[in-house]
Amino acid sequence: MTSNWKDEEPSMSVMDDGAKPGDGQEQFKLDVAQKEAVWVFRLRVLTGIVLVGVAVAVCLVVYFAGRQSETESFETDFEALSEKLVLSFEQTVEQRFGIIASFGQDITSQANGSWPFVAPKDFNQRADAVSILAQLMAIRLMPRVEKENYNLWNDWAFDNQGWKAEGLAFQTGIPVDQVNAGIINHGMINVHNPNGPTPANEINPDGPHFPTWCVHPAANSSEAENLVDLYGDFEHKGPIDLATETGLPIFEPSYDYMGGNEKDMRYDFITQTTHIEYLDDPHGTAMFPVFDSLDVNTRKVVAVFYTFIYWRTYFDNLLPPGADGIFVILENTCNQTYTYQVNGVHSQFIGHGDLHDPKYDELGTGTTVAVSTDAATNAEILATDFSCQYSIRVYPSQDFEDSHRSSTPAVYAAVLAFLFVFTSFIFLLYDYMVEQRQKAVLTSAMQSGKLVSSLFPKEVREQLYKEQQAQTNQQEKKDNWKNTNTQESEGGFGDNKKAMIASLYPETTIFFADLAGFTKWSSSRTPEEVFELLEAVYGAFDAIAQRRRVFKVETIGDCYVAVTGLPNPQTDHAVIMCKFANDCLAKFKTLTASLATTMGEDTATLCMRIGLHSGPVTGGVLRGQKSRFQLFGDTVNTASRMESNGVKNRIHVSQQTADALMARGKNSWITAREEKIEAKGKGSLQTYWVDLTSRSNSVTSSTVTSAYSSGEIQSSRDHTSRSTDAGEGGFEDIVDC
Repeated sequence: MTSNWKDEEPSMSVMDDGAKPGDGQEQFKLDVAQKEAVWVFRLRVLTGIVLVGVAVAVCLVVYFAGRQSETESFETDFEALSEKLVLSFEQTVEQRFGIIASFGQDITSQANGSWPFVAPKDFNQRADAVSILAQLMAIRLMPRVEKENYNLWNDWAFDNQGWKAEGLAFQTGIPVDQVNAGIINHGMINVHNPNGPTPANEINPDGPHFPTWCVHPAANSSEAENLVDLYGDFEHKGPIDLATETGLPIFEPSYDYMGGNEKDMRYDFITQTTHIEYLDDPHGTAMFPVFDSLDVNTRKVVAVFYTFIYWRTYFDNLLPPGADGIFVILENTCNQTYTYQVNGVHSQFIGHGDLHDPKYDELGTGTTVAVSTDAATNAEILATDFSCQYSIRVYPSQDFEDSHRSSTPAVYAAVLAFLFVFTSFIFLLYDYMVEQRQKAVLTSAMQSGKLVSSLFPKEVREQLYKEQQAQTNQQEKKDNWKNTNTQESEGGFGDNKKAMIASLYPETTIFFADLAGFTKWSSSRTPEEVFELLEAVYGAFDAIAQRRRVFKVETIGDCYVAVTGLPNPQTDHAVIMCKFANDCLAKFKTLTASLATTMGEDTATLCMRIGLHSGPVTGGVLRGQKSRFQLFGDTVNTASRMESNGVKNRIHVSQQTADALMARGKNSWITAREEKIEAKGKGSLQTYWVDLTSRSNSVTSSTVTSAYSSGEIQSSRDHTSRSTDAGEGGFEDIVDC
C-alpha cells in the first residue's frame, strides 16, 4: 500500500451482509430456489400432461364427431332409401297384380258366360304381354269343371287343342301349319298319384276339377300336361278353394330349381320364357281368380290363373343407380326366407335364410304383400293353412355403411394432432429460450447480487432496494401522467430528495494487513503469477472471515481490510478480530510455503504486517456513479497507523484494542511494546503485540495505563528495533522480510 493512501482518512466498503456462519441464510435461499425449481418443473410436466390430454381429447372428439356425422348420414340415407324401396315394392306389387286381374277380365269378356268351354283367342300373344308387364315366368289358365261336365270337357278340350300349335308358332316364329304339337291324351289326369298318372275322376270323383288348359309359354312336350288336374293334389287344392271362396289372389310356397338334380319338367317349362333371365333362384306361385262376369256384385269364380312369380325381378329398378348394398329379406308364413341384395337398379339373390348383419336390426323396416285392401280379410286368409303371406324387411349392409365412411375424420384428427405437436414444439422452444434467458438473468442477478452483497450490508441493501423500487414506481406514474396530459407540471410527483443512509457504529475493530516485500517480489513476476498469489491469499482470508463472522471491507493493492462490530453489534469484536488475524497469519505462512515450489523460493520470504484498532466509525452509502458503503472516522485512520508501524508476521494493536481484549479476559494474549510509536497526526502512542499462543509476559490494565502516562515507551520504526522487539516479546524468530 502507498503511504499517501495511509496518510488520508480512509473510507472503507463493507462486503458481507452479516450472516452468521451456520445460521443457514444462504442455504435457506438455495433450498428455496431448488424447491421453486422443482415446483416449476412439476408445473411444466403438469402443463404438458394437460396439453397432451386436451389435444388427445380434442382429436378424439373431432374424430368421433366426424364418425358420428358419417353414421348419421349413413342412417339418414338408408332411411330414405329403405322407405323408397318399400314404397316402390308396394307399388310394383299393386301394379303387377292389377295387370294379371285385367287379363282375367279380358278373358271373362271373351267367354260370354260359356265356361268352362273357353279357348281364349290369341292366348299366347296376350299372355306373353302380360308376362312381360307383370314379370311372370309362366301363366296357366285352369277352368273349373264340375262333375257333370267331366266327359264333355274332355271331348271338347281334345277338339279345341289348336291353341297350343298357335302358341308354339308364336314363340318359335314357325308357321302354324308346320307345327306338330297337340294334346295327345284324351281325358284329364292326375300325374301326382303314387301309382302313376290316373284319370282325374278316379282321384276326385265328386269334382270339381281344375285342369291346366291354356299355358304360356306353350310346352313342346309329349306329356299330357295340358290336361293335368291340379285340384287333385292336396298342396294345390287348398289354395284353389281359398281363391275360389274369397275371389282374392292366394300365394303358395316358393320353389327354386338350383340347376342340380332337382331339375324336372317344371324347370324346363319355366326356362322357355324368353323375356326373363332365370337364374335358378326362388320363384313363387299364386292363384288369381277369374270371374264369369264383370259385375262385382253377382260374379263368381269360374277359373284361376296359376302364375309363376320371379321374386328377384320385383326388386329391380326400385332404387337409383349408386344406391348399393341394401339387403332385402323376403319371407313368408310358410317358413321360407330368402335374402336379396339391391344394388341400384339391379338385384341379386344372396341365399336362403336371413343373411343380414344383426347389428343393423334396429334400422330394419319392411312391408307385407297384402292380397286385399281390407285388413280383416287379410287376417282371415292368413289364419288358414293354405296361404303363404309374403313380406319383406330391408336392412343396410356393411358395404352400404362403408360407402358412407371416409378418411376425413382421421385426417382432421391428424391435422389437429400435427398442429398440437407443432404448437407444442413452438411452446417448448419458447419455454426453453425463456428458461435460458431466465437462467442468464438469474445468473446475472446472482452475480449482481453477489457484487451488491460485497458492497453493502444486508440492512443497507434492503433500504436501497426499497428506494430503487419507489423511484421506479414514481417514474412509471410520471410517464403515465405525461401520456394522459398535454402539459407537464414539474414537481407534480413530489421531490426527488433522497434520505441519507448513514449510521454510527460505536464499537468496532478495524483490521489492516499488508504484504511486506510484495512490491519487490511482484516486479519479477508475470501478471498471472501476481494475481494467482493474491487470489489464493485473499480467497483463504475470505473463507476465514466467513467462518469468524468478520466483515471484509475490501482489498486495495496488497492491503486487506476487515471490520467487526457492524452492521450488527458484536460485544467481543476485538476478540473475534484477533482470532481472525491469527488465522490469517498462519494461513499466509502455509500458502506462501506451498506456492514457493512453483513461483520461486523467495515467495516463502513474503511476510505480513497486521494492525488493529478499536473504536467508533461512521458508515453509510455515498451515492454517485459507483455508490459504495463507506466507513469514516479516526478509528479507520488509527488502524492504518497500527499496520504501517507494525512489524512483519506480528499482530500490532492499539491501546483501545488492548483494553477491549482485557475487558474480555484475554490479558494473556497481550504484550506491551517496549517503545512507543510516533504515528502521523497522533503523536506518541503506546501499542501492543498480540499472540494467542503466549501465556507469559501478560500485562494488566493499570500497568499499561501507567506506562503510557509516563511516556517511557518510545516509538521506533527502524528494522533493527523490530527484530529486537520480536525477540524480547517471547515470539519465535521471524525472518526479516
